[in-house]
Amino acid sequence: MPPSFKFARPTLSANRLLFLVAAYLVVFANARFWGIVFAASDAGGGWHRLGVTLAVAAALLAITLLMLLPLGVRWVLKPGLVLVLVLAAGAAHFIGDFGAVIDRHALASVYETDAREAGEWLSLRMFLALGLLGALPALAVCWVKVEWQGFWRETFARAKLAVIALLLLGAAALTFGKDVASLVRNHMELRHIANPFALLAAQLSYMDHARNDNRPMESIGTDAVRGTALPAGQRPVVLVLVVGESARAASMDLNGYDRATGAPLRGLPIVNFAQVKSCGTNTATSVPCMFSGLGRKDYDDGRVKRRENLLDVLQRGGYDVLWLDNNTGSKGLAKRVREQHVGKTASAQYCNEEGCYDEALLEHLDTLLPTIQRDTVIVVHLLGSHGPAYYARYPERFAAFKPECRTNELQRCSDLQIRNTYDNTILYTSHVLAGIARRLGDARGLPENAPIACLATKPAEQCPPTPVAPPSAPAPAFDAAMLYVSDHGESLGEHGLYLHGAPYAIAPSEQTHVPMLFWTSETFAARRKLDTACLRGRADAPLSHDHFFHSVLGLADVTTRERRDELDFFATCIR
Repeated sequence: MPPSFKFARPTLSANRLLFLVAAYLVVFANARFWGIVFAASDAGGGWHRLGVTLAVAAALLAITLLMLLPLGVRWVLKPGLVLVLVLAAGAAHFIGDFGAVIDRHALASVYETDAREAGEWLSLRMFLALGLLGALPALAVCWVKVEWQGFWRETFARAKLAVIALLLLGAAALTFGKDVASLVRNHMELRHIANPFALLAAQLSYMDHARNDNRPMESIGTDAVRGTALPAGQRPVVLVLVVGESARAASMDLNGYDRATGAPLRGLPIVNFAQVKSCGTNTATSVPCMFSGLGRKDYDDGRVKRRENLLDVLQRGGYDVLWLDNNTGSKGLAKRVREQHVGKTASAQYCNEEGCYDEALLEHLDTLLPTIQRDTVIVVHLLGSHGPAYYARYPERFAAFKPECRTNELQRCSDLQIRNTYDNTILYTSHVLAGIARRLGDARGLPENAPIACLATKPAEQCPPTPVAPPSAPAPAFDAAMLYVSDHGESLGEHGLYLHGAPYAIAPSEQTHVPMLFWTSETFAARRKLDTACLRGRADAPLSHDHFFHSVLGLADVTTRERRDELDFFATCIR
């Protein structure tokens, strides 16, 4: 008989399998982590550098072993290890390719996303990473035969593995502990990219904050009343609060950027606040923080979920409040007011399989604004510059800067292509803001069908003639103002980072320095006695999202003990 070949399943003890998986994760699922460690230890001599690296490896291996120990139970071991391997592979992909960090804010963004946004992250490279880093070793874990012993022997075995892990930690601390502590202190991002430790720490932190969901609702602004400047029952007031997405101040020409990304705003009496800091580096933190009134220092997402916000106070002050969304919703802020998503009613010309352009919001305003008969606050939540699929945020006629990055796999594009595509999103956002001002009654500025892409890159005389603006529509039957601010910024490759979400303590300015613009009709400014020249004179003062809550209340002339005049940047210019 011809010889037959048979692959025998290897047999391992549970301890050995746990140790091998831990070692695999430390070596293969932490590419960016090791890149930072190797670069940071270059300053020392050869043997010192090797010693520090080995100490870090021993500490990370020990921590990973201690994390995996609870899985060392029959019927739990293999399913648990498979789940850890797949999750760690996904984390490694985002940490390595996008410079992401894993903390509770990042998990909150994941848990609060929708199918459209989640679909934009899917790519062949992501599936390859999940397959090679996660699925293949998971299959190997399933193939291995585990040799189980009696209960007490297995308990003793886990105890021995715990002792080994603790000895590794002790050895690392006694030999190069000072160097390791200095390394972690100087590179705080390491604790958020140590995989899979960062995943577990982030999940525990998220659960700790989420347990506050059962607390009773905290009311605020119960004493809110309208002042004498904008009394209710007269000619309606319309305040539009535009919340941007991922727009950074560094890419706005109003802040000195060398590209005309604000071309659509030419001719409009915009007040540009040049020095504004965000509350967070992701939507799930910044947007609730802005509306909470707590400020970045005292912000707590667990508390905010059970606390009323700016929209409730405005409603108590006599305003109708509407949240108009083209993003992933209000993060629970609009539970007690009206909330509408334009994707459900937008015309086909503004939507495709990847979602709707922000002009769908303008279409909705065309229908809504003529019907307003009462004082109204409209929050407009843009999709803006949401990545990584920047190319899907604007129609082709706004592709002023080329070549573009026409994929959600940013690693396949050059930094120039990414920058071009991102700048096109800022140009388009400027167009949407100009469109809102136009609908609120401003006949100045460029007409809606102006050759924006050309005007953003060339002198006006080299572009096709700007079409004559259509005859002005009847003046609106309300007095209006618009305040735009982005929730957070965006990294486009600076310092090796992409997108956003870095821990605030180490976040680069590209992720925390955000644009903020204000427009008002002359009739609103007159009624509110707002000196716009004064406002422009103070527009370079340092501000932050902490000012948003109090400034909107001041602009709306709503008085309450929750409002702090020193944080109202309109207050000093109201005569």
